[in-house]
Amino acid sequence: MQQCLSAYNFTLTFRYAQWKLKTLKTINKNGRIILGNGFEYIAREGADGEKSIVFYKKNVEAFAVNAQELLPLDKTSDLTKYHQLFCAVLDRARFANLPHDFVYRYHDGSNNVWSIGAQKIVYQPVTPAMSSTGTYSGGEPFEKVISEAQFTELEALLKAGVANKTIHETSRLKGSGMIIELITDTMAGTTYLLPMRSGEKEAIESWLGQLKK
Repeated sequence: MQQCLSAYNFTLTFRYAQWKLKTLKTINKNGRIILGNGFEYIAREGADGEKSIVFYKKNVEAFAVNAQELLPLDKTSDLTKYHQLFCAVLDRARFANLPHDFVYRYHDGSNNVWSIGAQKIVYQPVTPAMSSTGTYSGGEPFEKVISEAQFTELEALLKAGVANKTIHETSRLKGSGMIIELITDTMAGTTYLLPMRSGEKEAIESWLGQLKK
């Protein structure tokens, strides 16, 4: 069962758990997803930004899975069943086949929208009719194919913005940047607000700005 534990499989399963929590008409009284045989699970993001899927047995935390490993939270020494349970949720995530051309959506300081995927970026600019002044234009819309290396480089900048909790704003202010982690192409997950003059925001927008040339 060890082959189920990979960074890619964790991300897929975590996103599926987020989607289930947003789309289920009814969840159990504890706000968790029912897996069966007395087990439940939930996608969790800690204060430090660490993502994990926590599994419960009879309302007691049994184990957690993150992008690197499975962590027992009880006194069990037999992890085979826990691996099987994670793999069962992974199978459900694969079967759901959630649309995911885009991994992030970024709103820059002028509110132009960048949809960012592992293979392409789509730019949707503000038009004069949409702007608060009635005159600003973000230019022409476009779609560009990007390489794996480019995506890795840009994602590192976005993750740096996500990770620096000390700069995050609680409400969006003029000129700020907004990172949205996507659950599906049309369903937003966690949102992070970056101050107008933060280094993280400037690095992201400098990288994206090169695509306009």
